[in-house]
Amino acid sequence: TEAADMPEAPSFESANYEQVCNATALQTWIDAIYERGWVAVDTETTSLNEMIAQLVGISLAVEPGHACYIPLTHKQGGDDLFGSDALAEGQMPLEAALTMLTPMLEDSSILKIGQNMKYDAKIFAQIGITVAPIDDTMLLSYVLDGTAHSHAMDNLSNLHLGHQPIKYAEVVGKG
Repeated sequence: TEAADMPEAPSFESANYEQVCNATALQTWIDAIYERGWVAVDTETTSLNEMIAQLVGISLAVEPGHACYIPLTHKQGGDDLFGSDALAEGQMPLEAALTMLTPMLEDSSILKIGQNMKYDAKIFAQIGITVAPIDDTMLLSYVLDGTAHSHAMDNLSNLHLGHQPIKYAEVVGKG
């Protein structure tokens, strides 16, 4: 594809991202998802091992450069997501958010898109949600480019969008 055929890269300004902490704001996002017919979705969890990971939050996007994060089980205190046993303030109750999100996540008319969606689908399956249909950007990259490069999200962002994402360790720290 020639450079002239490439879509314009989205803005990555933080003003285009919001934290969803109540049912009204979440319903606005769900309505936008149904209007669009697809959603980019990502889970934040306590582990990379999907067999023991617990859901911490969910990210959604319905257009380039505009996304939300729904904190669900962030803990109080500490320098990371897992400080104490008490839940941090300012987040939706897990069950309330999942009650609202489950019909959309299971709706066959809404395409769910993500990087390594097999992992996210397993996280949702642990809590009784069957996510379908899905598109996986990591698998799509592999099919299109095989062994030409790494298919990790940071690399794909750099390659296709000219954008270097914030490193995970910069967000949550190390240890």
